[in-house]
Amino acid sequence: MSDVSIEGVAASGAPFRVGDVLSKTFSVYGSKPGSFLLLAFVPLIPLLVVTLLALARSHSGPADSGDAVFGGLSGILMFILGIVAQATTLYGAFQQMAGRPFSIGQSLGVGFEQALPVFGVALLAGLMTGLAAILFIIPGIIVFCMLYVAVPVCVIEKLGVNASLDRSARLTKGYRWQIFGLIALVGIVNVIVQALLDRITVWGSLLTFGWLVITTSFGAVLVAVVYHDLRATKEGLDFDNLANVFD
Repeated sequence: MSDVSIEGVAASGAPFRVGDVLSKTFSVYGSKPGSFLLLAFVPLIPLLVVTLLALARSHSGPADSGDAVFGGLSGILMFILGIVAQATTLYGAFQQMAGRPFSIGQSLGVGFEQALPVFGVALLAGLMTGLAAILFIIPGIIVFCMLYVAVPVCVIEKLGVNASLDRSARLTKGYRWQIFGLIALVGIVNVIVQALLDRITVWGSLLTFGWLVITTSFGAVLVAVVYHDLRATKEGLDFDNLANVFD
């Protein structure tokens, strides 16, 4: 695989810290929250349609086999469209970190253009994580952390499926416990909020969809910052020369 580090720039050696990553994530996300929410929302519109149809069915009569169909369809759409939503939001996050203006249309175009390889990366990474988790929970966590930045690698560096997975494994090496800490922290917040939403019976599914848009957009910015900081630590990438990634 080719070396994608920035030519002529030495590795910064800056430590990869959970607190720094979270601070940068909130800073980037907070700079254009509406744009990031919209970038995650647009690809998820078909899921919203299915959610509304399921909600209408629940108010029209007792539960039947059709509800299970809607539930299964929602799960499939959530996985597929969530991946696309991450890809569209990632590009906007990197443009923001690079100090470049970006439009919703431009970001959506890049995300949809990369949708197929990104889906391949996410699917293979999920299968590998699932197989590792079957053996024991710890190997599953390790594989998940190892492949955590495979999607931004695919979107930003435009690498193939296997190359993106391999690149992610090399970037995360030595920092997987820190990545696990980030994932666990965000996951705990998500579980708490989701548990509260599950208690809401009226329009709860719409609130859950809204929370999905928020977590998808925030998660995409988070993984973009993790990817950036890993490259900063190992390859000397900083916010001043981040724009070179897109050249």
